[in-house]
Amino acid sequence: MRQVYALLGLARRFGPARVDAACARALEAEAVSVALIGRMLARAAEDQPLPRTPPFPGIPAARFARDASHFTVTRPGQAGAR
Repeated sequence: MRQVYALLGLARRFGPARVDAACARALEAEAVSVALIGRMLARAAEDQPLPRTPPFPGIPAARFARDASHFTVTRPGQAGAR
């Protein structure tokens, strides 16, 4: 409830349109924090686009990534059983 009251206070202080824009931007970034939304409003950053960061070059494949054939189930007596 404290976060709800804080968000309502931001709406009274900055106006509902700005708070709505800041909430939309925070949700885009998957950052659900009323304190973050308040800082965005204080810096007037709610209308700025999110920075697009390119993926890091040379990142190895995920540790547990496997080819789909790795997960095939073979039963004794089937062709290709081990």
